[in-house]
Amino acid sequence: MAGGAAAVLVLTAVLVRSLGGGGEDGGGSAVSPAPTGTKPTGTEPTGTEPTGTKATDTKAAEAEARAVATRVALTPPDWGSGFTRHTPYEVDPAPEPVVRENCELAGRPSRIGTLASLQRNVAETASGIAGTSEVRVFADDATAQRYLADARDDIHRCPDQFRGKERWSGVREANPPEVAGFDELVAEEGRQVVTAKGAKVNDVYVIATGRDGRNILSAYVVGKAALDARIEQYAADTLREMHRRLGQQPEAAAGR
Repeated sequence: MAGGAAAVLVLTAVLVRSLGGGGEDGGGSAVSPAPTGTKPTGTEPTGTEPTGTKATDTKAAEAEARAVATRVALTPPDWGSGFTRHTPYEVDPAPEPVVRENCELAGRPSRIGTLASLQRNVAETASGIAGTSEVRVFADDATAQRYLADARDDIHRCPDQFRGKERWSGVREANPPEVAGFDELVAEEGRQVVTAKGAKVNDVYVIATGRDGRNILSAYVVGKAALDARIEQYAADTLREMHRRLGQQPEAAAGR
């Protein structure tokens, strides 16, 4: 699930393609922003608004969660020398990726129980590698577990996927990187073979996702097939660094 304007999700299999394959000439691209008019659903059912003390508590929880996401998601210097911001640099809130029954990759608003969802997109000009770090904070462990389970189901739904002219092949669950400290780890890999403009390419992507309590961290990396080893290493290193930062956040620790 990796694609031009959207990236493929490691665990969350979309979550990716949420990161994307690249422009007309291949290379990576960044996560697509949420569809116009959508917004995170927070902890309340769609169509309802929390009131009184409950509303105050919900807003406080969302503010704390977003503060965690902002500190945990990586910036270009965190990826290494040569990385710069990719447009759009930040997607907040980040839509959830979903693979439909007809194998189309799409996006949807965050599920109920989502307190924060943030993506930051970067690119390395010299190599054409693009990367996304994503942080999702949920109201409880159970919601985070369901999110990850849904992402894993999407990985197995279709080995060949599409969105508009874009095409991906060989979508499958992969061995996750060896990153200690997570309750669950899921990885996805595949190839983008056609870009959003219809050009044929041979790009590979890796999505590495980990759950620590109610927190979901994902690293999406895409680039030319010849850079496969570097792409896998970037995904592992990014996930590891985000988890290290998560451990330094008191708000996140309280929710684990």
